[in-house]
This record gives sequence, C-alpha cells and structure tokens, in this order.
Amino acid sequence: MALIVAFSLYPLLQGFYMSLFKRGVVVLPQVPQTLPQYVGFDNFIHLLDNADFRVTLLKTVGFVVVAVPLNIILSLSLAILLQPQTRLFAFARTVVFFPSMISLLIIGITWRWLFGLNNGLVNYLLSLVSIAPVPWLEQDTMAQIAVVVAWVWWQAGVNMMIFLSGLTAISPDYYEAASIDRTSKWRQFTHITLPLLRPTMAVVLVLSSIEAFKVYELVVSLTGGGPGKATVYLIQTIYDTAFQMPMKAGVAAAQSVVLFCVLMVLAIIQLRVARNAK
Repeated sequence: MALIVAFSLYPLLQGFYMSLFKRGVVVLPQVPQTLPQYVGFDNFIHLLDNADFRVTLLKTVGFVVVAVPLNIILSLSLAILLQPQTRLFAFARTVVFFPSMISLLIIGITWRWLFGLNNGLVNYLLSLVSIAPVPWLEQDTMAQIAVVVAWVWWQAGVNMMIFLSGLTAISPDYYEAASIDRTSKWRQFTHITLPLLRPTMAVVLVLSSIEAFKVYELVVSLTGGGPGKATVYLIQTIYDTAFQMPMKAGVAAAQSVVLFCVLMVLAIIQLRVARNAK
C-alpha cells in the first residue's frame, strides 16, 4: 500500500493539482516568474480551444482503434498455433515473447533500419519480387502504418502468453465432445474457444488499449514524430508541452488528466461489455 500511495496515488493527485495552475516544470522561490499561478480550469478550457490537441487526440484514438484489434488477432493466432506443449513449440513461444523484453527505444531503432528507403531489409525483400521501394518513413500514411506494424510486433508476445493461459484453462472435454459430434475446427473455435476466452479477451483489450494510448518511446526512435507531425501522439504532445514550452507544465498536466479520464472510461466500458457478454 505504501508503494502504491507513493508511486501511483500521490503522482496522480499531484497531476490533478498541477493542472489547476499556470507553472513550469521547475519552481524557484527566488525567481518570482516561476511561481505557480492558480488559474482554475483555464488549462482545460485552453485544450478545448486547441485544434492541434484535438487533432492529436483523434490521431491517438485512431492508432488505438487500428493497432489493438490487429494485435489481438495476431497474438490469439500465435497462442493457438503455439499451444502444443512440446520443446519445439516452447522454444517458438520464447522467440515470440522475446521482443517484449527489449526496450522500445531499441525496437524503434531496429525497425527504423528495417524500414529504410534505400538500404532497409523490408524494401530489399520487396525488390526480390519486383516491387518498388516503399517510402515507409517518408510519407504520412506509410509512417503511421510503420508505427502500427512495429507496435503490434512488439506487443504480440505478451498478449500471446495471456491468451495461452486462457486457452490452458479451457477443459479439453469440450473439444472431445465436439469432435465426437464431428464439429469442424472453425465451429469449435467460434462456439467453444472464443466464448470461454471472453474474460481473457477483456484483460488483453484493456491492457493493450492502455499501452497503445501510451505509445511514445517507439515513435520517438522510429519516426521522431514525423514526417512533419504525422506520428505525434498524445504522450509526445504532453512531453513537448511540459519540457519544451515555458510555463506550460500545468497545460501538460491537464492533458495528462484528459488521457487518464479517457483510459478510465475506456477500461470501464470494456470490462462491462465483457461482463455482460458472459
């Protein structure tokens, strides 16, 4: 409880408190210009009038809407494919899970090399089948696709392990009874596996959505937010507002509060939908 209060609850309350002030990151009592000035909810009103913030928020939501379902499809497919308990499949699961243990900065740098226009491995492989080089990091849409691909690849291993635990908890008796009735594998998947995986699916959906909303290190090392501001998402906007603009830490705190509220509402909706679907 002490750790939760110190590292979660107190920073959360401090963020709410900071959002009510006009202030910088550093406050020096001997420098009057840095002292916090109480502005109430002006920071939140400023966000409502800020077109750039609204665009960034919608862009972040769009990233979540695209990346999370793709990640769930990939991780669930990997979990089903690698479910057999043999040494070979155990090794394959380890290989798939390994990227999730690597720093996102390293992941971004690696994919930046893979997506290189003239010397990237992806374009080299495309050239082998007579496909022209793709400007992955030079065009807005392609850069966004590149971020989605790298994030889905990084997150798939963790969610695969969660789905594996859910699959292991399903009794084999259901599948044996379905096989006796000559039920196809697809119907077994849609009528047995998916319904019994709903609680696990809810957990994966909530955790993946939170991670997607918090994407930052990967974007900074992969695209730097470019080209232009095509891949600048909410966390990077909060960081730039707080640390690169004078006396804007209160605005950044207000942006963080908005992000917290979005994540809380999203988690509540997803958990209730999953509960009602049981």
